[in-house]
Amino acid sequence: MPALVCMWLAACVTMDSGGSALAARSLAPPAGRAVGAGPVPVSGHPRPMSLLEARDRALAANKRLVFDMWRGVVNAGHVELADDMLTEDYIQHSPMLPTGREAFKQIFSAVERREIPDLVFPAIVTLIAEGDLVVMAMREELPEPDDSGNYTTTHFNLFRVEDGRLAEHWHSIQGQPGPHLPSPDEGGPQPVTGATGSAQMAMLRADHPALARNKQLVFNAWREVLAAGREDGAQHFFAEGYVDHDPNGQSGLAALRASLARREDGPILPAIDDPLVAMVAEGDLVVMITGRPHPDPRRDGKTYTTTSFEMFRIEDGRIAEHWNGAARPGGSLGPYAE
Repeated sequence: MPALVCMWLAACVTMDSGGSALAARSLAPPAGRAVGAGPVPVSGHPRPMSLLEARDRALAANKRLVFDMWRGVVNAGHVELADDMLTEDYIQHSPMLPTGREAFKQIFSAVERREIPDLVFPAIVTLIAEGDLVVMAMREELPEPDDSGNYTTTHFNLFRVEDGRLAEHWHSIQGQPGPHLPSPDEGGPQPVTGATGSAQMAMLRADHPALARNKQLVFNAWREVLAAGREDGAQHFFAEGYVDHDPNGQSGLAALRASLARREDGPILPAIDDPLVAMVAEGDLVVMITGRPHPDPRRDGKTYTTTSFEMFRIEDGRIAEHWNGAARPGGSLGPYAE
């Protein structure tokens, strides 16, 4: 349980139509250099405390809430803090954890109580907020499938804030429910749901025009290039020096196009195929969150759901960088998923 518990769980200048800057710096760590066409290792942000800042006071407070809960409860085992930080009916969408505040406290009571650290761990990649949602991305290290060493990926958590408390949670763990986990009706993890078809258009809106444009760019790039496997359109959406942190990905526009060319072209759909949980944007970053059902291996005729995260950095109207929570085929998903 301790291993499972411990692992669970502004922008480069973007101009609006009036010419003002959203932020003077990126919310992402400095992009590393690709060696060949392979993925670039994930790195933590060099100034993690700067990620708590936001152009809106409410967004900054929501970020601080997530940051303080993680370092206080998840990292240090001070479960009593959950009484003030979580709603009583806290909704859990992790496929591996029960729902509710009391269940949350019981799970994290397994963490050895220690002094609350100044920073969260694992190392934080970024922390972005929009509306009532906060996304925290963290550097994760997993063993190579052939035991030749380790590689990096990104662990994501999405929280919804309600009246100053955390009310709902999703994360990128793709593990199956355990044999003793109750069903959703009995207090188990709640199904991941999202918008489909034309209803997804509402999630592309934003208070700031530049954020709306960034969301639209990601939405269209996913539909027209990545999901459809059409390399001919890649240059309209991706930067020449595109950096991919997906451990199975390809860095560089040419390598991305070559990878897509090996796939059979699919149809360009008007919406994202999977249910769209949220599109969260701040500064130069956009996170697309989707859900997916899977057959439940322990309950005949039932399904469980997982959440996928795709994060993109936008630069000069193109996608310049990408992170997700993917693992290498045949490898471990980490101790928390076992």
